[in-house]
Amino acid sequence: PSLMRIIGPNTVGLMVPPAKLNASFAHMAARPGNIALISQSGAIATSLIDWAAENNVGFSRIISLGDVVDVDVGDCLDMLAGDFHTRAIVMYLETIPNPRKFMSAARAAARLKPVIAIKPGRHEQAARAAATHTGALSGAERIVDAALRRAGVLRINDLAELLDAAETIARHAPLERARVGIVTNGGGAGVLAVDKLVDRGGELAE
Repeated sequence: PSLMRIIGPNTVGLMVPPAKLNASFAHMAARPGNIALISQSGAIATSLIDWAAENNVGFSRIISLGDVVDVDVGDCLDMLAGDFHTRAIVMYLETIPNPRKFMSAARAAARLKPVIAIKPGRHEQAARAAATHTGALSGAERIVDAALRRAGVLRINDLAELLDAAETIARHAPLERARVGIVTNGGGAGVLAVDKLVDRGGELAE
């Protein structure tokens, strides 16, 4: 039997910028960096490459999965967890085809480095759109949310947050401690910031 693995079909391809490998048909190559991107949408992957080029953010790996006949998200997480070029993993997921495998891989990766996911389809209409795009079955939102949280994956809700997270990871060293201080010129804004911090699992320095 062959040991060859297959990414795709219906995929933009694969990039490994630190090795100057561009096995994709994206219109430009990404610059080297420390963020790995796993995407089930080729358009999202290429738009993130464009944004990264404009903002001087680089990638360690870019993997566009497509319709997933073989290599899936769990396989990618297993590989990236041990990749010394990768400091953090960001994912665009429309479906989780093998939940048990994904949970195991995500939990293992999240113990070693930040894992951040945007998973659309929170509403019924969006879930139907995802199904027509990649054949995805999105699953009950509360179950997906709880599963990601249990695996240690930070779920965010839109591309703006994903870009902010990627830029923060690329430009700043990891915090030595989990506590966060907030500087504000208004009390109300500070209270809102504390609520948001605690909602996301953070701890306020005292």
